[in-house]
Amino acid sequence: MKKKIQLSILTTLFCLCLAIPPVIAEEAVEELPSIEVSSSRLETTKEKYAGSITIITADEIKKSGSPLVENILRDQVSLGVFKQGGVGGEATVRMRGAGTKSTLVIIDGVRVNGNTSGDFDFRNLSTENIERIEILRGPQTTIWGSDAVGGVINIITKKGRGTPTHTFSFEGGSFGTYNESLGSSGVIDDIDYSVSASRTDISGYSDFNENRNVSEKDGYGKTSLTSRVGTHFAGDGRVEFVGRYTRSYSDVDTTTGDREFRDTAIESFYLASPISKSITPWWKIKLTPNMSYDVNEPDTETNDDQIFNRTYIADLQNNIEINDYFSAVFGGEFRAQNGRNNRNGFTQNTFNQGYFFQGQFDWNDKVLLTAGFRKDLNDTYEDALTYKFEGAYNFKQWDFRLRGAYATGFRAPSFNELSFPVNGNPDLKSETSESFEIGMDKDLFDQLVRLELTFFNIEFENLIEFVSGAPFINIGKAKSQGIEAHAGIQLPCNLHLSNNYTWTEAVDTIDDIPLRRRPKHQYSATLSHNWRNKLFSQIGVRARSGVLDNASGSRTVPGFATLRASVSYKLNKNLELNARGENILDKEYEEVAQRGTSDAAAYAGFTYTFN
Repeated sequence: MKKKIQLSILTTLFCLCLAIPPVIAEEAVEELPSIEVSSSRLETTKEKYAGSITIITADEIKKSGSPLVENILRDQVSLGVFKQGGVGGEATVRMRGAGTKSTLVIIDGVRVNGNTSGDFDFRNLSTENIERIEILRGPQTTIWGSDAVGGVINIITKKGRGTPTHTFSFEGGSFGTYNESLGSSGVIDDIDYSVSASRTDISGYSDFNENRNVSEKDGYGKTSLTSRVGTHFAGDGRVEFVGRYTRSYSDVDTTTGDREFRDTAIESFYLASPISKSITPWWKIKLTPNMSYDVNEPDTETNDDQIFNRTYIADLQNNIEINDYFSAVFGGEFRAQNGRNNRNGFTQNTFNQGYFFQGQFDWNDKVLLTAGFRKDLNDTYEDALTYKFEGAYNFKQWDFRLRGAYATGFRAPSFNELSFPVNGNPDLKSETSESFEIGMDKDLFDQLVRLELTFFNIEFENLIEFVSGAPFINIGKAKSQGIEAHAGIQLPCNLHLSNNYTWTEAVDTIDDIPLRRRPKHQYSATLSHNWRNKLFSQIGVRARSGVLDNASGSRTVPGFATLRASVSYKLNKNLELNARGENILDKEYEEVAQRGTSDAAAYAGFTYTFN
């Protein structure tokens, strides 16, 4: 009953926010500054990028009210987020119908996909101290090598600016949830910095669906530290130190409902120290040594069941401005990867060299052409050559842009796929792909309406799939095609409506069956309201069609739709209050078969800022 009252208050407050008429006159649409797309490696902006891209800013992250990156990604086109049950369950992402291991995740220049599993687990990635999230859809193998067939998600930590400012935030709510964070950022002398620390404790709910008679609470706890410190030298030279540390503990059930071997502690840290300097007015060089480390420690009777992942990279990038029309980037990546699974008794190492080149032609912001290639040399799997062509034409008089791309890609087998007992197959081949896309962007009514539409098609060779109780296999051929649609509408009374829809058809073309966990339809809509830049409110819906949940086709998960809302109010220059509701209509649903999801939930808190 208490929960229902909380949700009723939250929903009523949101409706009142929408009903408040604007007292000040309507303002013209704000001209936002261009954002550099660092994950493209070219020194270009979103407006001059010919491919399919979404950039989520720190302001948009804050207004969403969500403390987790995985929830931010749920609202984006072509991204399918699947969480393995409770609050501490594994959360992975599929992009454009490719597998979880084909979505490369980069945090501050560090590749963070696990070497053993091959994918990235978003369960511990919170939103504090994030400046922006770049989502490049479609193959990015020519720039980033293996694991980027579906696309790249690039997460960038905030950079310190201006007078040092400090923040403290707190949030509490359903399922015994407590989130606290402390942050500080600014510039002291010639050093800019941005640091944060946070702690999360949640009593949780059953990771194994309560309808299957497993009702005990599965809790979750996490401590996280982030930092970005930098300084300039010798004119435009810059050196930074970027670090992120996380330790978490999750109660996770097995598929039979017991907890043997599943309660898990995860410790990870990512370190990078990029150094950049212009050699000449037209040549800029950037060296990024970095490393990622994580250890998964199951809570078992023995003390030697850990799973280790280590990656060490030296990345050298050269940006050349040839003239007003031509620019290029070239360089090399030297990567050493190690994975060790003590419980299952295997260790794997690999060394990779990647050499890349990409050129861009930009004619008066009308014609944009990009072409590039990459050669990967590896001591474990077959060497790979990939290439990509992109182009766009801007019809300025009509506020209309037409774009297209063609690319090849590959994904090397993960260490688990090669060596895991029973399921490992050392004879696996790398997945390869060939894809194309065509899209358009159109502004209407003096940029009050933004329309984006893209059709994509990916053909896979040797797609690696899991078969229960048997080794991983290379499927002969598979195909994923779909449509991505976005409509952003600026409405009267400071209202904004954002709509995202994705249709995806991903099938094994040999057996003519759908690939597992690829929803055919996904839709999200968010209605936002801003009152005097003091009170901001959002209400949103997410919907997904049913999916096949196992390779044999015997188990499916029904589709579902959920409703959420958030509101924040700036009481004064120092104090901001916030509240949010999740799954407001108390929908019973699953993302993964047999795994529990949140009931209706309410949360509230504050952020205090001081100098």
